[in-house]
Amino acid sequence: MRDGPAEVVAIPDLREGTRVEGLFAVVVKDLRPFRDPGKGAYMHLQLQNRTGSIVGRIWERAEELSTRFREGDAVWVVAEVNSYRGTQQLIVDDIDPVDPDTVEPEHFLAASARSLEEMEAELWCAIEGLPAGPVARFMLDVFADPEFYQRFTRAPAAKRIHHAHLSGLLEHSLEVLAILCRGNPGGDRLDQEILTCAALLHDVGKIEEYDFRTGIEYSARGRLIGHVVLGYDMVRGWLREAPGVPEPTAQHLLHLLLSHHGQHEYGAPILPQTAEAVALHHADMLSGKIAQILVVGEDTPAGEWSDYDRFLGRQVWRPPGAQERGTQA
Repeated sequence: MRDGPAEVVAIPDLREGTRVEGLFAVVVKDLRPFRDPGKGAYMHLQLQNRTGSIVGRIWERAEELSTRFREGDAVWVVAEVNSYRGTQQLIVDDIDPVDPDTVEPEHFLAASARSLEEMEAELWCAIEGLPAGPVARFMLDVFADPEFYQRFTRAPAAKRIHHAHLSGLLEHSLEVLAILCRGNPGGDRLDQEILTCAALLHDVGKIEEYDFRTGIEYSARGRLIGHVVLGYDMVRGWLREAPGVPEPTAQHLLHLLLSHHGQHEYGAPILPQTAEAVALHHADMLSGKIAQILVVGEDTPAGEWSDYDRFLGRQVWRPPGAQERGTQA
């Protein structure tokens, strides 16, 4: 097992014929037989780091090297950049697992395009802007916990569809809050205090739903229970220990968390039954859908159509003059 400096190769900058040595995560590992069975097998790999992903091939010693590592491992790769049918790939000469204690998710996962410091300041501005009282104290106590705060501000919001990057949960939660504060038609008739709490906490179960080190994967609890119920259980436990939060307020907040997916078929245990619950659901959907559209279109030249996206069920047109988008490397 290799132990040493964690160098990240910039995948978009790779050029055919150059030698590569660096750190990757193994997303796919597949031994495949050659057409001539007498030649044994080769290995197909999908390798990833925070700058992107690339196909790898091991033509020689594939079965021997296969015993060194598993899917999901961090590996040190020595390879040459090759091109096949116009697409770059790595022809791997050697590959070794890397000590997992020497790597961090930042080596393999992209981060939010927004500055973490900027988002943290926006988060605390929202919490500290709540009216003085038991609800504000409840939110301050929740986010003052160092372990929770670290997990919340680093977690992704999804495995692949939207905000699927480090600090994606924080970014998405702040987007939902901004939509609710600036764009809801109910205006002053809606309870802004409960909406602020719900915007920041509606997806809090995602800190338990996903495991992320070399990639974003569902945890066992995430698969078996899901973030809606996980988040409900977390917030209900915190509310039980929160002095002075009125029971109707606590019930309303929990209802918002349980109903924010909007429909039973979308994973909501209960349908939205207050104006605030309806507002939260649509703000959540708007943030997610816009992020999804932007991700699909970000590699498409302005004025052209993206490839078909199976999650959206359509192609996306990127208007002329569209600004460059993306996540930080």
